[in-house]
Amino acid sequence: MVSKEDITGTWLLVERGSDDPADAALALKRYGDAQQGVLIVSADGWMNAALCHGDRPALSGDPAWHTDAPAADRLVAFDTYISYAGTWTLEDDVFTTEVSFALNPGWVGGQQVRGVEITADDYLILSLSRAWPDGRVVSGWVKWKRADRRG
Repeated sequence: MVSKEDITGTWLLVERGSDDPADAALALKRYGDAQQGVLIVSADGWMNAALCHGDRPALSGDPAWHTDAPAADRLVAFDTYISYAGTWTLEDDVFTTEVSFALNPGWVGGQQVRGVEITADDYLILSLSRAWPDGRVVSGWVKWKRADRRG
């Protein structure tokens, strides 16, 4: 059984996977083969996750002011980035986030539910299965490693 102490900390993305070839191809197209991500699980019950394409192009226009970029550029930026945050609980190896903030406004007020395990070599694996709009049930996972402390 995974404990809260096992998962508390900062984690960096290692890789993502899926049992569905179409889903895996879509993820590769959207996020590339050099994906990046960070997961911060705090002891006070908050978490934040961000995952993105590892080679995202800069928006055109003034980089300090994203709203002057063309809509097509902003859509690419949105489609190559996932981020959400909220309060978390852990029960019976299920990690649940009550979403308070998200790039996708449709996630706010909902839950993100993941199975959780710590591997023998200290990787964190978060997994989920869900039905897609076409009825297929797709299972995926994200593998994380503890971040080295900078300093």
